[in-house]
Parts: sequence; C-alpha cells; structure tokens
Amino acid sequence: MELQEITQRFPGISCAWVDAAGFMTTECYGMADRERGIPVDENTIFPACSISKFITALCLMKLQEQGAINIDAPVNDYLHQWKLRTQDGNESNATIRALMCHTAGIIDGEDAFYGLRRSDPDISLLDILEGRTAYNNRPVREEKEPGTDFAYSDAGYCVLQLLVEDVTGLPFDEAAQALVCEPLGLRSTFFASRKNVEAFEHSHIMAVGYDGEGLPLPGKYPYQPDLAASALWSTPTELLTIAKAFIAAFQGRSAFLQEVSAHEMSRRVEKFPWTGLGVFPQGEDVIMSQGWGENGQCMLKMNVRTGRAAVVMTNRNPEVDQAASGVEWLTDLLMQR
Repeated sequence: MELQEITQRFPGISCAWVDAAGFMTTECYGMADRERGIPVDENTIFPACSISKFITALCLMKLQEQGAINIDAPVNDYLHQWKLRTQDGNESNATIRALMCHTAGIIDGEDAFYGLRRSDPDISLLDILEGRTAYNNRPVREEKEPGTDFAYSDAGYCVLQLLVEDVTGLPFDEAAQALVCEPLGLRSTFFASRKNVEAFEHSHIMAVGYDGEGLPLPGKYPYQPDLAASALWSTPTELLTIAKAFIAAFQGRSAFLQEVSAHEMSRRVEKFPWTGLGVFPQGEDVIMSQGWGENGQCMLKMNVRTGRAAVVMTNRNPEVDQAASGVEWLTDLLMQR
C-alpha cells in the first residue's frame, strides 16, 4: 500500500507519533471541511469513535483507584436508575470487568448504534438500554452466561456509562472531563453531548464527516447518545498525550494512573486473549484501540515497553475495515519511525 492511495481515499487525515526518545511529530493531509475550503491541521478535532471505550475504561480504573467501585463486583451493585437483567428478568451477576472486555453476554441490536442526525429527536440512555428506539432495537440483557462468549458490545458500554453517572452524580461527559481530560490538560478532547458539539463547533475546527461516496453527512457531525461507547472527539496529539500517560503508568512512573491499573487493562482476558479492558493487546507489548463510524475511521497503537505510539484519524467512512482502508498500515508505518 502507498501513502498516496490512502490520502486519496480520505478527504482529511491527521497523524501523530512518538518515537522511543519521546519526540512527537505530526503530519496532516487534505481537508477538514471541503465545502468551506478548510484544511486539516494539527488542531483539527476528529471523531475518535470506539477509541471512546479506552477513555471510558480509564474513567472506571480511576474510580476504582478512588475506592468508588470494584470492577470485579456485579455492575448492578452500583446502578440505581436501571438494572441489568437476565432473559428471565432476574438481576444479572455480570461484573464491571466483564462489561469492559465484552464478555458479559450482552448482544447489540441489529444495525444498532448508527445513523442519528443532530436534527433527530433526543434519545436517552434509558431508551437505549430498554431498546425503545431504532438506535438500539434490542433491550440490553444478559443473554449468555458471563465469561462464556465474546461479543463486542456498544450496549455494554452504555451500561458502563450509566454506572459512571450513578457513581459520580455527574453526566458522563462531565465525569470523563474531571477524571481524564482535566488531569491530563486536554483542551480539544470531549464526549459529544449536544451542548459540547455546539460549543466546540464554534470555537474549534471539527472535521466534517463524509460518507462512503464522499458526500458530507447532513448536519456534518452525527449525534451519538452512547457517549461512553463511541462519542469521543479528539486530536491525534491529545490522544497521544493519553497514550503517553498510559505507557508511563504501565512502567510505574505516572501520577495520573496507578501501575496496577494499566497492567489490569492490558492483560489478556482468559479464553479471549485478543481483548483487554477497553483495549486490545497485540503481540507482546503493543496495545491497540480503534474506531470506525459513519463520519470517520481511526486507530491508536502504543508499545508499553519502548514508549512508541502512533495515532491516525480520518473523516470519512471508507466502508472497509482499518486493514483494508490503509489506516492500520499507516499506523504501523508511523510506529516504526
């Protein structure tokens, strides 16, 4: 694959990487907003999609460090507004850990978590959890015995979103701001509640989303009420700030996150060695998080031993996965620089 092929596939691309010496480099290609003629630069904010789950997992580990939760306890111990139930209506014993690594037995609705426009009516978190709308047309239930199967689940992260809100007493986006963004000094990273999108689109350049045919999405930026699962926006440099903090924690030299928390997140799950807690281990030392939505595709990789890390963010749905679109190829290339 060639770089030119990838830059032709996406209207805009933003990249950042850190070498083993800790030196960060950025490169940008194309347009953040073709219709207004705005090019991508290092400050352009892109959709991070399911990299959201990595940040949500950091929130949960921070809450555990504060003694507010135990990730090995049933999630229902901390839920007040709603309870996760089994198919027969009993309360589930699924743990927070099982939800974090997609082994809680939850199955997402068909064609779920995709396609809302900002002009669409609001959908509440409880609407999603009860399967009351087309956004997720399947009530969130424990459908298989926890720990017996892996099923990647945005719905499971909606349960975790509710947990964070119930434990902190804050809306999820505000809790994430307090737990992760503020301690790390992030100014261009946010979970896209309606009010946050309205605030950031007037104060920052947000990359317009383009569909598979290259046409701008109506309203430019999709609406995603499942904040914890897929509604993060950020820049490659700020995602690298998070990655560097995680690597430092893994190596036992972070004031942000404890070493044991980073190791817990990175550890391969028994029976399902491709997954950790909010991240996906690759090889011996590399941790990966990635996202793919209708307004972009992205990938983050970090080597917890060498300290190398790379992020690629784009603003189009390529309609193929990261391996086929070139996003993973480019991320791996930057990891070697």
